[in-house]
This record gives sequence, structure tokens and C-alpha cells, in this order.
Amino acid sequence: MSLNNKKLIKALKKNDPLAWQQAVNEFSDNLYAYAISLCSNHEMASEIVQQVFVNTYEGKHKLNPEYSLKSFLYRSAFNKFIDMYRKKKSMSSLHEQYYFLLEQLTSNEIHLSDKLKLMNLKIESLPSRTKEIFCLSKQNGLSNVEISETLNISLKTVEGHITKAFKLLRNELISSKN
Repeated sequence: MSLNNKKLIKALKKNDPLAWQQAVNEFSDNLYAYAISLCSNHEMASEIVQQVFVNTYEGKHKLNPEYSLKSFLYRSAFNKFIDMYRKKKSMSSLHEQYYFLLEQLTSNEIHLSDKLKLMNLKIESLPSRTKEIFCLSKQNGLSNVEISETLNISLKTVEGHITKAFKLLRNELISSKN
């Protein structure tokens, strides 16, 4: 490993502002180009680069001067892209289910306010924990990760409750149409 890399990592671990500035200046443009090549989305690429540097800063004590900082940052960018891709894929499936439920409501010949009242009644009839998680997600707009951190439960538990809510709401709506 180059002496420059070792010195830079040691300075980063000591929280030297000039070292952080050097790292950002030296790697951010190339990391951004790499992120663009992964996702083809400027906003997402920018978010990936920001998160890589934030996560590196937060985990600076784990940096090893014997390993390449550049390789670490590129691997971090790739991992962040994979995380964001999985989250987006998971969320798009959940949104499709949510829109399906809303579409089921609109196919009836009920006025909009009646549809909203019906949906809110159905949401209120959900089991308490499922309702809480569903409302945090769909009414408050929190991500699954934010919900899991707020409620101190696993991400899979959050996803399970949201899926359960969609299933129960769908069944309720289908049975109320008949």
C-alpha cells in the first residue's frame, strides 16, 4: 500500500478535516461516475456517493491503513447501490399492492369521501401492531428501515406486517364488494 494511502487513512481516523477534504476531492468525482454507471440515475448516484462518505466517516475507526481507501470506497458504493436497488424493488412491489387496493375502491360507485371512510375503517380494523406499522409507512411516509429503527424491530418484521396489512385489506375490500 502506498505511503500516501496509509497517511491519509491515519489522518481520517484522527478526524483531520484536511484529510477528509482531500479524500472527498480525490475520490468523489470518480465515485460519482462509477455510481452513474451502476444506476444510470444522477440523483441516486449523488445519494450513493454522499452515503458512502457519511458511512465512511461514521465508521472511520474501522479503516485499515493496510488496505486501499479507493477500493474500500468503490466497494462501499457498490454495496450501497445494491441496498438501494433492493429497497426500491421491495417498495415498488408494496406500492403496486397499495394501488391495487385503491383501484378496488375506485371501481365501486361510491363517492370519494365514502371510499376514504371505507378505507380508513378497514385500516382501523387491522390488528394494532400491523395498523401502527402500516400507518407509519403509508400515511406518515416512513421507509421500512426508518420504521424498524423507530420501533426497534427487524426490517423483515416491518415488511411482514405491511404485507399482512395489504392481504387483510384486500380480503376485506373484496368481501365488501360482494
